[in-house]
Amino acid sequence: MLDLSAHQPAAVWRPLSGPPPGRAWRAGLAANPAAPSEVLVRLLNDTSEGEGASWPARRPELPDRVLEAALRHPHWWVRAALAERPGLSPAVLAVLAGDRERRVRRAAASAAHRVPLPERALTALADDRDPDTRRRVPGAVGLPEELLVDLAQDGSPLVRAAAVGADSWARLPARVRTALRADRDPAVRAAVQRALRVERPLPVTLAGYIAESDPVRRERTAAGAALERALGEWLVLDDDPRIRRAAAGNPQLPTDLALALAVDPDAAVRLAVSIRPDLTEQQRSAVDFGASDAAPELPWVAERRGDPAELLRLARSAHPLVRRAVATLERLPGEAVALLAEDPEPAVRLALAEHCADAPGALLRSVYAELLGPSSLPALDRFAAPGLATWAERPEPALRLAALRDPELAPEVLARLAEDPDEAVARAAAGDPRLPLEVLLGLLEPGACPRAAAANPALPAEFMLRLLDLAAEP
Repeated sequence: MLDLSAHQPAAVWRPLSGPPPGRAWRAGLAANPAAPSEVLVRLLNDTSEGEGASWPARRPELPDRVLEAALRHPHWWVRAALAERPGLSPAVLAVLAGDRERRVRRAAASAAHRVPLPERALTALADDRDPDTRRRVPGAVGLPEELLVDLAQDGSPLVRAAAVGADSWARLPARVRTALRADRDPAVRAAVQRALRVERPLPVTLAGYIAESDPVRRERTAAGAALERALGEWLVLDDDPRIRRAAAGNPQLPTDLALALAVDPDAAVRLAVSIRPDLTEQQRSAVDFGASDAAPELPWVAERRGDPAELLRLARSAHPLVRRAVATLERLPGEAVALLAEDPEPAVRLALAEHCADAPGALLRSVYAELLGPSSLPALDRFAAPGLATWAERPEPALRLAALRDPELAPEVLARLAEDPDEAVARAAAGDPRLPLEVLLGLLEPGACPRAAAANPALPAEFMLRLLDLAAEP
C-alpha cells in the first residue's frame, strides 16, 4: 500500500483514509525496539488505565530515562507496571515498595519474591496498612525470621494463612505454631494442616501394597516404587490395565517380569514395555506396541547425553519413540543428526528440527513445508535462506509467512505480503524493517496494519512522534 502523502515531511503527515488509529499506534510504538526515549516517555504520559498500561513490564529494553520517568510517574498504573518488570533492580523496587498507592505496593511485594529487597523495605511492607500487601510478603526473598513471626501473628487471617507453609513452619517459634493450630479462622487452620502434611512412604512389599486402600497411591507404587520381587509378580498380573501399564514403565521392575507384559492384551501396556531402558534392541523390536500418538518423555535417554556412542546407537533404534527422544536433545553428534534428519517418521524429524541446535536449516525448511508448522521454526536463524521468496506465491498462509525469511526478498514482494489477505502474514510483513518508507507509511492507515507498522524499527523517530501527536488529537 503506497501512501500518497509519503512525500510530506513528518511534521504535517496524516493518514488519508480515516481518523488516526491512536490506540493501535501507541501499542505498536510501545513494542518498537527502535523507539527512542523521547517517544517512550511520551507514551508513558499518554497511557490511560487499562489501555496498554503494562508495556513498561513487557518491553525487553527500558532506557534509564524512561525507567526514571516511570518510577516518578503521576499515574499509579504506570508505576505498578514498572514493579512487575522482570530484572528490576532492588533499589528501584525499594522505591516502589514505599509508594503512596497500595496497588503499587502490592505489585512491589509480589515482585519481592524474585528480587531481594533491603530489610527496611521488607519491614515497611510487613507493616503496611493494607492486608492484601502484607499477605504477599511471606514469600519475599531473604525475609528475616522476625518479620515472618510478626506476619504469622498478624491481625488479618489472610496474612496469617499466607505466613504458614511447609518451608516457613519450622522457622516459627513453638508458641506461635501452637496459636496457629488453634486459630479461630478456618483458612489459617487449613494452611497449618497443609504445612504439616507428611507424605507416607509408598509400599514396597506385597503385604504393604495389599493393605494400601488409596488407588492413587497404589498406581504410584506400581509406577515408581522400589518393588520387592513378590510385589512385582503381583502387579504384572493385576486385572487393572492402568496398574500393569504403570508397572511396565517402572525401571525398578525386573526385566524378566517386564517382558512378561510384552504380550499384554492392552496396547498401552505393551508400549510402556517397549520404551524401557533395560531392553536390548532385539527385545524392543519384538514388542508389538501398535500405532500410538503418545509421546512420553524418556528421561533415561536424556541421561545419556554425554555419551556420543550411546546416542548414535539409540538414534539407530527400531523404536520411533526412542529415536524421537534422542532427537529432542539440544546437542547431538553429527552422525546422529544426519541419521535422524533422514528418519522416515515425521515426528522424529519434527523433534530434531524443534529441539536440536545442530539440526541443519534444510531440515527445518523441509519439516515446515511438510507440516506447515510449527510457527517457531521460521524464527530460527538457521531457517533463513535465499529462495524462500518463491513461497510468497503459495496458497498456504504458513508458507507465505515463511517467505519473509528470505534475506534477498525483493521490496515489491515484501510490499505485496504486507497486503496479504491472511492477517498474520500481513502483520509480519508490516513489521519487516526492509519495507520502503512509502509502503510503511501506507500501512499506518486505519484498516491496514497500523499496530505492526508502528512497531517497525525502520519507522523514523520523527514519524513516531507525529503518530503520538495525531493520536492525542480530540
